[in-house]
Amino acid sequence: MNTQLLGIYLNDHLAAMTAGTELGRRVSRTHPELRVLADDIDADRKELLDFMREVGVESRPHKAAIGWLSEKAGRLKLNGKVLGRSPLSDVLELEGLRIGIEGKTALWRTLRKLKSFDDDRLERLSARAASQAELVDQYRLRHAPQAFNAPSTSGVDVERTFTVASSPEGVVEYLRDFARAEQWDPGTVSCTRLDDGPVEVGARWRNVSTFLGRKTELVYELTRDEPNGLQFVGRNDTATATDDITITAGATPGTTRIAYHAHLEFTGVAKIGAPVAKITLEKLGGETEKSLIRVLGDVR
Repeated sequence: MNTQLLGIYLNDHLAAMTAGTELGRRVSRTHPELRVLADDIDADRKELLDFMREVGVESRPHKAAIGWLSEKAGRLKLNGKVLGRSPLSDVLELEGLRIGIEGKTALWRTLRKLKSFDDDRLERLSARAASQAELVDQYRLRHAPQAFNAPSTSGVDVERTFTVASSPEGVVEYLRDFARAEQWDPGTVSCTRLDDGPVEVGARWRNVSTFLGRKTELVYELTRDEPNGLQFVGRNDTATATDDITITAGATPGTTRIAYHAHLEFTGVAKIGAPVAKITLEKLGGETEKSLIRVLGDVR
């Protein structure tokens, strides 16, 4: 066997898998329910390294670095939005994962033909790749209509994903009452309920917060109340703020993974302040993450 050509071939695939691992991690931050997929993709990369060691092929760090850099460079592509995340990003990232899985499937099939590797192991990896492809296709096709039907926006977005030491049920129960934003939102000065009765979809709060050095008042409404997520929408004359909170069980019992997505949409002349608002929101996003971990429990 020509080990020189085999080495080039395997290192090229290693570079692609390195990029796929980074992309998988990025996708899982937006979609926490896909973190198992991201872990599997990383595990496939390690399997390839094992095969390379078996036949005495050295990994070439510069090629792996190219794969890593390629994924980072891909983030610079504009998807119809300069500030924040575009709805199209979901589709393109999932398609990128799907293409990577197809290349990985071809790799496992090629190695089986060489008869120099464990065939049962390669068969298992091929089956796992098929399962990964099916899962990614499900998510990709589900998000495509949402992306292409999304209205044009000129707002800014901030996202954070983290884990807390509380149960999903406890997290939903705590965050459902937006008046508690005084405890976890660093920008909130006061937040009071405007109506009576149980907290459910349609419940409203008056929120006074400081933003860009000024006090701002918005009326927030609970627009989604589900076991796996909440959504609050706040409005005033110059802006609409949407807080999407996705809640899933953590990796260990009694923990919860929170994906927090804040979107701020400006109207009229206020749009010119979007770049500055993006910087401020990023800072507030980090402070909000720390506050929620403090009140809901730190996972150590």
